[in-house]
Amino acid sequence: MTIYNDAHLTSLKINDDSNNWRAAGFDIVESDQGVSTSRIGNVLLQFQKEPAGHGIHAIGTNNLERVIDGLTFFVDPWIENRNNDQFNHSNHVSRIDHLVVTTSDCDRTTQALETVGIEARRVRAFGKEESKMRQTFFWLGDIILELVGPDTKSGDEPAKIWGLALISEQIEKTVDFYGEAATPLKPAVQPGRYITTVKTRNFGIADALAIMTPN
Repeated sequence: MTIYNDAHLTSLKINDDSNNWRAAGFDIVESDQGVSTSRIGNVLLQFQKEPAGHGIHAIGTNNLERVIDGLTFFVDPWIENRNNDQFNHSNHVSRIDHLVVTTSDCDRTTQALETVGIEARRVRAFGKEESKMRQTFFWLGDIILELVGPDTKSGDEPAKIWGLALISEQIEKTVDFYGEAATPLKPAVQPGRYITTVKTRNFGIADALAIMTPN
């Protein structure tokens, strides 16, 4: 069995109209071949129209290519030849803090990830006893994969990508940019940080997006 304990998140495939993300303040580049891309920090966003599902549907890494409990990982073929084009997002987002994945069975998904060497680094349970939830944190390079689900198994559905938590070092400008399309700034779970949630349905974006202050 191959162990991928040095897997780094390098790209995300998104089955969505790139114009929706452009309207939400993300800088988009169109290639001569009609391919739409963007980049948040070091992570390339590849927009495509495929029947694989709506929203973020595949996770690009440097060395991992398989389906893990419903999550599609692929080896990013462009990682060695990526250009240094500057992307200036008008929403002031600078990088990805974590990729959020949901599951009906935290134990099953955690075991599936750990089988390929993506180890759980921290676990947090929260909520009332009868409806307790669990967060499990894994590292994909310098980006966190946050797994969220019920503390006790609730079904057999596979894991799926829920959305992204992004970083803005100018969070007040971010909130001003979105206006009523984002929730008021409030303290995040992480001490000393603040967060706003983008109302992505306003832009036709399938994935959830939250934007936080840095550590």
